[in-house]
Amino acid sequence: MINGDDLRAMRLKAGISQETMSKKLECDRKTISNYELGVSDIRSKELFKWLLYCKIDADSLLNQIRGLNCDVSSSSKSKLQDDE
Repeated sequence: MINGDDLRAMRLKAGISQETMSKKLECDRKTISNYELGVSDIRSKELFKWLLYCKIDADSLLNQIRGLNCDVSSSSKSKLQDDE
């Protein structure tokens, strides 16, 4: 879904430095760098804050998550029916 390149692009488009983002997320600047390089995965709480600070509408992301949830639910029901 969202990778380090995406995080970096959002941050740069919003005109936010790594240092500023680290202060907003209350973490070290190196952590921001690690997220953007793909060394570390960003936790969902920080991701939503990142989206908020970059003024990104999270609705499309939430819709994708809901779609995945529906897919998983449908798949689980199919497996249960196959077992009967």
